[in-house]
Amino acid sequence: MLEDKMSENIISWINQGTAFIVYNQDLLEKNVLQNFFKHSNYSSFVRQLNLYNFKKVKSNEGFIFKHNFFRKGTKQMLRYIKKKNQEDQPIPSAIQEERAFHIQEEQNLFKECAIDIKQTNNKLKEDMKLLQETSSYLIDQMQNLNYYIYNQNVDIEQKFKQVGQMLQAINEELKSEKQSDSHTINQTIVRKEEFYQDSKVGSPNPYVDYNSIALNPLDYECFIDSFL
Repeated sequence: MLEDKMSENIISWINQGTAFIVYNQDLLEKNVLQNFFKHSNYSSFVRQLNLYNFKKVKSNEGFIFKHNFFRKGTKQMLRYIKKKNQEDQPIPSAIQEERAFHIQEEQNLFKECAIDIKQTNNKLKEDMKLLQETSSYLIDQMQNLNYYIYNQNVDIEQKFKQVGQMLQAINEELKSEKQSDSHTINQTIVRKEEFYQDSKVGSPNPYVDYNSIALNPLDYECFIDSFL
């Protein structure tokens, strides 16, 4: 019944193979028991288990039934499962040796688990130490980077300040040159104007515009007369 793959969601071995569990009592009555017994009554099935000294334990998944000589893969031990009134008979030495062998196997398994846990714990300690060292190194690098960035910012601010001062000095110099050029141009215009006025007043013929290119005949005659 426990080896039937079709009913393993109803009744099956537990993972350790030291007991079996009933997941669904109703489905066990309807679909399983009638294939192996003359009845399909779950209560009768449980009474038979109690008669052969199976222990019942309630779990979150269902009811677990356990017996010292009921193990997965050890059918030869089934003949030693007897009714309660027959359990006073001495257990054969072979069975005792087999039980001792299974106990020793379980102890060895526990030892292997303990060794594995210890090794894992040591590995975790080493990883934690390496992680701490890496974290300290990264913190130092971050501090050095912050210090470098701070110095760079200070240097950049000083350079910007110097550039600003240079631009201000250039701007003031340009303003000064512009004012000087404007003053020079004004003086040149004034001198030209004064020269023009003086040329008209002091000329041989004040009525002649000597700056003019074209002269009419009358002005030309006056211009000639002024040199005679």
